[in-house]
Amino acid sequence: MDPGYIRIEKSFEGRVANLLIDRQEKMNSMTVHMRREIGQAFRDFSRDNDLRVVVVRGAGEKAFSSGGDVEEFLKLEPHELAAWGEEMTEIERCPKAVIAAIDGYCFGAGMELALSCDIRIATNRSLLGMPEVSLGMIPGSGGSQRALRILGMGRSKFMLMTARRIGAEEAERWGLISICVPPEKLEATVDDLVNRLLKLPPLSLRAIKSVLQQGADASLSSALELERKTYAWLRTTHDYVEGVNAFLEKRPPDFKGK
Repeated sequence: MDPGYIRIEKSFEGRVANLLIDRQEKMNSMTVHMRREIGQAFRDFSRDNDLRVVVVRGAGEKAFSSGGDVEEFLKLEPHELAAWGEEMTEIERCPKAVIAAIDGYCFGAGMELALSCDIRIATNRSLLGMPEVSLGMIPGSGGSQRALRILGMGRSKFMLMTARRIGAEEAERWGLISICVPPEKLEATVDDLVNRLLKLPPLSLRAIKSVLQQGADASLSSALELERKTYAWLRTTHDYVEGVNAFLEKRPPDFKGK
């Protein structure tokens, strides 16, 4: 058992969860047990009706996560890798808004973890990459497929086949991260985003996340139908009515998440 490398703290009266990877002596590299803890944490987050936003961070100023624990790789049998990456899928399944706050190295499984989050904010001293090919392997936790959907074929092949490390400013231009900021502005930028998300209707945010992720793997006609049906469903909610009335009455909305 790992000695508390994954820590969770709640704030904003339980509406925000901070998941901290704290294994600084190993650049926040993740063991198999740590990865399973992250998956369980997101299953718990999904069932928490009060929770609205999750922020994933790496402890210290050197790494978000440098990847998987390489010392474990040859100790795992092929059958143990069949469900590799399920913890990343749990992040996408989670109906909450998930932010990756990246400072420092973000490689391998750490990059795959970040790609599973909804929004990625990185400091301009951060380096990102998936160097698995240099170890005789490929990304095994969804990294290749999520990169493909974010970057497109050309840049994904370039990044994965060369094992190139990409600076945060270039990553922002590519669309790999959402926002690049100086290190001293990371916390304020994350806080501003959290506050903005907390003011928005949670049902709409959940619907947007679901429609985008399901639509990415569907035909255009099926994705459009999914969007229309979801929009119609939202019309039945309190928050839809409240949002329209608040706009017409020129007052702040009071969203209830129902």
